Amino acid sequence: MLRWQTVVGVALGILAGAFALAIIGGGGGTRATVPPSGAILSECDGRLGELVIHYEPSAKGAVIPVYRAFLSALDSDVSVHVVCPSQAAFNELRSEVGDVRCQLAAMVVNHLLTTWSRDRWVALAPASEGAATTLLSPRGEAADVIWPARAGDERVGNDLAAALEPALRARRSELYFDGGDFLADGENVFVVSRVLPRNIQHTTATREELLRILAGELKRRVVLLDEAPDHHAGMFMAAAGGRRMLVGDPGLGGQCVSPADAGDPNNPVAGGFMDLPGGADFTPETQRRFDAVAAQCAAEGYQVTRLPTVIARDGRTYLTYTNVLIEHHDRQRIVYLPFYQGVERLNAAARAVWENLGFEVRPIDCTSVYRHFGCLHCLVNVLKREN
Repeated sequence: MLRWQTVVGVALGILAGAFALAIIGGGGGTRATVPPSGAILSECDGRLGELVIHYEPSAKGAVIPVYRAFLSALDSDVSVHVVCPSQAAFNELRSEVGDVRCQLAAMVVNHLLTTWSRDRWVALAPASEGAATTLLSPRGEAADVIWPARAGDERVGNDLAAALEPALRARRSELYFDGGDFLADGENVFVVSRVLPRNIQHTTATREELLRILAGELKRRVVLLDEAPDHHAGMFMAAAGGRRMLVGDPGLGGQCVSPADAGDPNNPVAGGFMDLPGGADFTPETQRRFDAVAAQCAAEGYQVTRLPTVIARDGRTYLTYTNVLIEHHDRQRIVYLPFYQGVERLNAAARAVWENLGFEVRPIDCTSVYRHFGCLHCLVNVLKREN
């Protein structure tokens, strides 16, 4: 017969073990259990409610013209949180953009950061009415050890949650990614293929395990793009709602660019058309990658519409018309659409595609920023949408 001290000790041990499992999670030492969250926000459903942009004064020349145009186009019920390294930085942005209808609020973080808000986190909708939105940040930022601004970017999800709790909470993913690696609608999340090498044998053992973790974290069916341009998803595709996907098409872009403007394919360094490094890339290899995205979307049951696109031979610099923000509510559909000075024929062709799909086009001049490997969608992250 056991002594009472032994019985109590066994009971306490069982309780301690149960507590430890609750902390670390089951399944062979998985991560800590976390409060439930909903799915990654759709890119194309609902009205824009709360947005997040970054302002870093050294990027003033590139981003202020875009912010001025975009913020001026927003309605008065939209709130924009401006993450910036100092109050002086926010004051500068506020002065430079002038009068706008939307509501601007400073979020001073007192550390370095880059200007690209989209990649820092993805928003997961509340799991239930009244619950918090979850900001899911990647496991770490690329080059954060040698690039102080990237190390600062890594902190932004926590900065936002601390400032806006209890409406927000922050969580760090098991995986490495950029927010721009995902493109979600109300059913699926499309994931660019470069997420694979960033994680296989680093955070996961197999492709299947990676897809399982992504589906569990994002609460959507995951479509991993088999072949695609080596860039963020929004640079070459846009979900428009109703199982409609818009995909860039260099061939259509080439119809809007004269051969004389396209650049010298034998000079990969000199800037060509619109200062695209090496000139524009209309090669069959590049066209094939865009066509592969369109074909995979069609195979997933999407109606695919092609948009003119012109990219550089560096594979990074784009004149893109998919790098957009969309509002879709009631009968109103709005697209905040990039345009670029000096390519009016290209701009008009892209605008016509969106208008033929029933969208009100609010054009945003992105001439100052496209040479920095991003555009409008890359600069703006969506925290909340309204029904």
